[in-house]
Amino acid sequence: MHRFLIRLENSKGYAPKDTISLLILLRKSAEEFGSVVKNLRVTENAIEFDLYVLDSKKKEETVAKLEKEFGRRTSERDLEKEEVTPPDKVAVLKQSVELFNEQRYWECHETLEQIWRRELKGPEKDVQQGIILAASALVHFQKNEDDVCIGMMPKALAKLDSWYEKKYYMIDIEHLREKLKEIQNTRTIHLFKI
Repeated sequence: MHRFLIRLENSKGYAPKDTISLLILLRKSAEEFGSVVKNLRVTENAIEFDLYVLDSKKKEETVAKLEKEFGRRTSERDLEKEEVTPPDKVAVLKQSVELFNEQRYWECHETLEQIWRRELKGPEKDVQQGIILAASALVHFQKNEDDVCIGMMPKALAKLDSWYEKKYYMIDIEHLREKLKEIQNTRTIHLFKI
């Protein structure tokens, strides 16, 4: 089966607490095409999930039905496409910030890993991993797993603390630390931009 990340407009106002019931509905709608929905995440603007399909025709049929029932497609990403050229660090960071600020935390995490995997050990690799862990934590919030999200804050903060400058390129690390500490201390998840 082929795997895609599909984002549909959250036109019905679903929230992370609706994850399980919404996942059941999505799976029922997709099963007639032999397609499978997994890894559902709910954002303020979108519902996003991994869609496993047999071929491109089944993908289009599945997504057309899901659009009618849940909201129009806002984006899709082929998750099996290989990166063939080494990514430009600044471009990846800019794209990651945009994805984070659009609450596309899973994509932010995946995008940042492109440079993190190639980075040598040291503070720069740690700060990248801290940002990845922050995005990953917020993925758990989108899956209605608040305790997991909050539980990841100390690890993200530990990685970010190895960076002594205020910014890492265009990312305000001080601001990111502050927001993560607030979530950790209040045990209340507030979404924010970086």
